[in-house]
Amino acid sequence: MTRLDLHDAQPEFAVDRRPDGDVQLQVRADGVDVRITIGGLYGDVSLLAESLHHLADDVDTDILHGWHDVPDEFDGYIGFDRGRYHVSLDGSRVGDYPSREVAEIELARAMVDGGVFPNVWFITDHGNTEPIDADIRRWHDEAGDQMAPLAGVQYRPGDRVWYADVDWPYRVVGDWGPAGVEIHTDGDPRIWTHVTDRAELRPDTD
Repeated sequence: MTRLDLHDAQPEFAVDRRPDGDVQLQVRADGVDVRITIGGLYGDVSLLAESLHHLADDVDTDILHGWHDVPDEFDGYIGFDRGRYHVSLDGSRVGDYPSREVAEIELARAMVDGGVFPNVWFITDHGNTEPIDADIRRWHDEAGDQMAPLAGVQYRPGDRVWYADVDWPYRVVGDWGPAGVEIHTDGDPRIWTHVTDRAELRPDTD
């Protein structure tokens, strides 16, 4: 038996009867045209019709009913490792962030920038995936293809700020409004802090 594996999201199917009376089943997929001759006997053609009906019923009953999406390599992902939330989209790394909420915002932004809006998954500690589409889409506007305004944003990356009672200035890495502000010590970008209480920050006015 010869096996032919084709990939096509929209294959074409057709059935016709040739002038000599033979009936053909035609399948076009992935640039390949496959023609199957059923013959010219009424019983054989009737069996073909019955088989096609059963096939449609099987798709409805066994596949479409209870349908759930399966993760794809080009989907969006958020995972947690070594204290950071790592984001990827469409097979490429987006970045790593201090909290899941910040990661959600940056993934939503990457989707807008790239013009791609696939399914999104959170990778659990055990390597399983959970759908989090609603968590990401809440950061988009009503049309769904742009970012909704982030309330409470005060700082831009690179702004100099003071943090709590520390007597050393910091630089802003990012301000994500309700998700907080990430800063690093001025002169040493290796030491990062995620601040969720804005009262602990004040701009450097000097």
